[in-house]
Amino acid sequence: MQAATELLEKARELGEALARHERVRAYLAAQQAVRQDEQAQTLLRDYARHVDHLRELEASRRPIEVADKHKAADLEAQIAGNARLKELMRMQADYVELINQVNQAIAAPLNPPPQPPGGPA
Repeated sequence: MQAATELLEKARELGEALARHERVRAYLAAQQAVRQDEQAQTLLRDYARHVDHLRELEASRRPIEVADKHKAADLEAQIAGNARLKELMRMQADYVELINQVNQAIAAPLNPPPQPPGGPA
């Protein structure tokens, strides 16, 4: 039986390999760029506040006014137009794709394909 320490060492190696991967590095760099972009931070804060406001309206069964809908659409358009946020979204999609592939590779041996009735052909 394989010791837990061996599995943990392989997990650390995987983590190190991921940290060196170009998609991960690009995603982390895009995150950092957004953190340092005051305009992007302001847009994200304003959008989060407005979404919270809309949720409160829904939860209290009050109507969402046309002006609130327009403000949400305007904030979404500003976010979509911000170069650093667009880059972050692209890098995040690449990162998520990579992580999903890694997870599938890890899960594959744990979920072998079912054997046909009567055993292997």
